[in-house]
Amino acid sequence: MEDISYKCNFIVDKHKCIKCGKCKNVCNGMVIEYDNEGYPYIKPFERFGWRGCWKCEHCLSVCPTGAISIFNKQPEDSTLPPSDKISDDIERLVKFRRSCRRYLDKNVDSKIVDKILSCMESVPTGGNSMSVEYTVIDDKDAVDEIRQVAYKKMDDLAKKGIYTSSFSNFYYSKMKESEKTVRKDDLLFCGAPHLFIAHKRAEGKWAEDAKVECIIATTYFEIIANAYGLGTLIMSYSAEVLNELSPEAKDMLGIPNNHCMPLIVGFGYPEIKYARGVQKDRKRLIHRRSERLL
Repeated sequence: MEDISYKCNFIVDKHKCIKCGKCKNVCNGMVIEYDNEGYPYIKPFERFGWRGCWKCEHCLSVCPTGAISIFNKQPEDSTLPPSDKISDDIERLVKFRRSCRRYLDKNVDSKIVDKILSCMESVPTGGNSMSVEYTVIDDKDAVDEIRQVAYKKMDDLAKKGIYTSSFSNFYYSKMKESEKTVRKDDLLFCGAPHLFIAHKRAEGKWAEDAKVECIIATTYFEIIANAYGLGTLIMSYSAEVLNELSPEAKDMLGIPNNHCMPLIVGFGYPEIKYARGVQKDRKRLIHRRSERLL
C-alpha cells in the first residue's frame, strides 16, 4: 500500500496542544492516532475519502487552542463562530424570504456575488466529496442570450403541443397568462438577470445522490443570496426546458452532458420588496415524537 498521509501536511504545534482528544473524536476518516507522548498524528492511508482522510478539516476546526494545521491551512485564517444572536436572524430570514419573480434590469455588484460564492465553498456534500460544481451567469446580457434561445424553442414546441415531462397545455397556458403581471414578460426565467446552477456528474450507483447534493447546494445558495438582500427564485420548470427541450441553450451554459442540473436559481435585485413575512400554518404536517416509542 502506498502511504499518501504526508499529503495532508498535518502539523501539530506541541506548545499549544493540550492533548484533549477532540481531533480524533471528530475525524470521520478515523485516521488520527496518538504518538507515545500523546500528541495526534495521521496514520498511513492509501486514498483520500472512505479509505483515508476525508479532507473535512474538522481537526483544524475543533482544536480549542489552534494547535493543528492541515493542507497548509492555518487556524488563525479560519472563520470564527457566529454571534449568539444568529438564531434570531436566521429565523427572521427564513420566515421573511419570498420567491422573487420581478427583478431590476441591472447586474448585481460583483463583490456581493464573490461573497456568496465564497460561502458556497463550505456547503456540505455526501462523504465530503466536494464534487458539486457551480455555474453562475452573472451578466444579464449573457442570460438574455440563453433566454432567447431557450424561450423560442420552448414556445415553438408548445404551439405543436409538445411540453416538458411535468407540463401540459393547461399549465403552460397559465404560465403564459402570468407574463402579463407577475412574471414580467418571461415565464422561463421571470426576467432574472442572473442564473445559478449546481450540477454534478450523475452516472452509476451514485447518480441519485448527485441530484440530492445539487438540491442541497441550491437551497444554501438561495438562503445566502437572500441574506445579502437579493431576490431569488428556485426554478424546476426552467431546468426541464433546458434539459428536455433546448439542449442548445444548455450547451451555452458549458455544463457537461453527463451532469445533472435538477434546478436553476434566478437571482438579482428585486423590483418589488416585501414589507413583512407571511403567516403559514403547517403544524399538522409536523410529526414530532416527544415520548418513547417502546
